[in-house]
Amino acid sequence: MTDFDPVQLRRLDPTLLLVLDEALKHRRLTLVAERLGLTPSAISHALGRLRDIYGDPLFLRRAGGIEPTPVALALAGPVRAALEALAATIGTARGFDPRTAQRVFRVAAFDNTVSVIGPRLVAGLAAEAPGLGLAFLSFGRARAVRALLEGEVDLMIGLASHDPGRLICRVLFHEGYVLAARHGHPAFADGPPDLATYTALAHILVSAAGDLAGTIDEELAERGLSRRVVAAVPHFMGALAVVADSDLVATLPERVARRHAARFGVALCPPPLPLAGYDLGIMRRAASAPDPGLDWLEARIDAAISSAPDPSPGPDR
Repeated sequence: MTDFDPVQLRRLDPTLLLVLDEALKHRRLTLVAERLGLTPSAISHALGRLRDIYGDPLFLRRAGGIEPTPVALALAGPVRAALEALAATIGTARGFDPRTAQRVFRVAAFDNTVSVIGPRLVAGLAAEAPGLGLAFLSFGRARAVRALLEGEVDLMIGLASHDPGRLICRVLFHEGYVLAARHGHPAFADGPPDLATYTALAHILVSAAGDLAGTIDEELAERGLSRRVVAAVPHFMGALAVVADSDLVATLPERVARRHAARFGVALCPPPLPLAGYDLGIMRRAASAPDPGLDWLEARIDAAISSAPDPSPGPDR
């Protein structure tokens, strides 16, 4: 263990670390003050002490907020690790009792995942843990990973990302695809479309970034094929709504499509070519300290998934 100077360390109390961590994440001092329940003058005083301790300005004022200096950016990881270690000492001493715990869990996940696990998970938390809150945030993949690593969210559920140096990933299940179209779609009058019809149809896809191409288009390109994508929406419920009231079709993850097909009045069939699908994983920071609360939440997520309806049975075209 590295020796440290206790006199110097006394100057760096946890409140200062919290201010630095929040300022690095949010870049607006008024928001930092609001989140920490401190006055703007207290935030200003804390930043002054931090500048003195580290011998650097740390943040420069810019239009609409503040910009961290290279020194401040270099401190982001160690400061976050220090705060997580401190939080873990509280959790270790007290354990985690969902009946009395007061905490808000933040989880990055798309609405297809939320629609499958959310009902059972939220109802369970309300019954078992009245003091806990659960907030789902919808980010694109790169943004979600960054939010997880920076401590903006506690967990990420999405395409399994194996990055041992930064993330701990556990696969929840393998997800396949189905093709969704409105009942009575003219291209389906004689049954599921063949490959030529499929690629010629007008498609809508789900893309948080608004891209008009996705993983399915990459798979098609590997076969020397392409499809006609005419629209993108950020959420799967939006894609189902568009499909229900138009001649657009969507190739969607099987679980969310089967769960909501009847609700939106759409029919499903297998795609006319084999698609690889993907592993859905749950991820947390590799550098985070042990967290009994997150362990408990992961167990509740597992239970919500195991109780969700099996995606395979259901009427196809």
